[in-house]
Amino acid sequence: MLEISLLGQVAMRVDGRELSGVRGKPRQVLAILALHAGTPVSKERLADLLWEGNPPASYVSTLDSYVCVLRRQLGLSAGRRSQLATTDVGFRLDISADVQTDLFVFRALARSTEDAANADVVDRAEQAMALITGDLVSDVPYAEWAVRARDAFSREVVELCLRGAQRANALGESERAQRLARAAVEHDAVCEDAWRQLMLAHWFAGQRGAAIAAYGELREVMAERLGGEPGQDSQQLYLTILRDTSEAGPSPVDDQRSELRLLLRLLRQALDSTPGVRAPARDGALSEVAMMALAGAC
Repeated sequence: MLEISLLGQVAMRVDGRELSGVRGKPRQVLAILALHAGTPVSKERLADLLWEGNPPASYVSTLDSYVCVLRRQLGLSAGRRSQLATTDVGFRLDISADVQTDLFVFRALARSTEDAANADVVDRAEQAMALITGDLVSDVPYAEWAVRARDAFSREVVELCLRGAQRANALGESERAQRLARAAVEHDAVCEDAWRQLMLAHWFAGQRGAAIAAYGELREVMAERLGGEPGQDSQQLYLTILRDTSEAGPSPVDDQRSELRLLLRLLRQALDSTPGVRAPARDGALSEVAMMALAGAC
């Protein structure tokens, strides 16, 4: 059994034994073929990726030798029937009972969440996320093909985590929703859908202060990266949470102070983003400036 890991550093295991001898360009060839498992990759395309648009004149024979080395070290046969097959245009790595990649398993789990029953969506999303041990092909940090692959994979992760968080919130599984939503915003800091799921997860868990803090994080990210404010849906959710007084019993004093600090920070953010208004350095003057700004808007 050949197992190829891509969700982190590229690694290979044969019958549970890790192989460390595959290095350099052959290792990158295997990673590229594994990223496109089941699909032939032409020699021209492989050469373009490996040598970033400037392959040597002898690239065809060089690639043949790399694949020969891979087959020998991985214990695979040669030719068209090999699991590392020669095709009319190039090479193809086939997934089978004897060859597996963690990326293939991740994608299979992600696809299964699209139509799965409620509880299964959350379970399978968490199973898929547990496979990730680092950035995709993290030991190839700068190659253009690896950067593009990581960007595309991040979008897949966000979509999966968002589905899982939505379903977890619907089921009242707030902690699981928080973990999945947080993972989504770590991969896409300006994904407002994920931020709203995080806010909802905290709110449903009775953590109104944490929900407000999540909105504060969203505002900071939007201002820093896009130079704007959160969208209407995010603002409305924030206001709904802010107006909620349904929590049973008094909050501990420390929680009340924390929430007040969060509200002051949000007020400062709002004033700084208002044209012609600048928040004062001292918190004590914030309300006065806010009232002046409101009066000017009326």
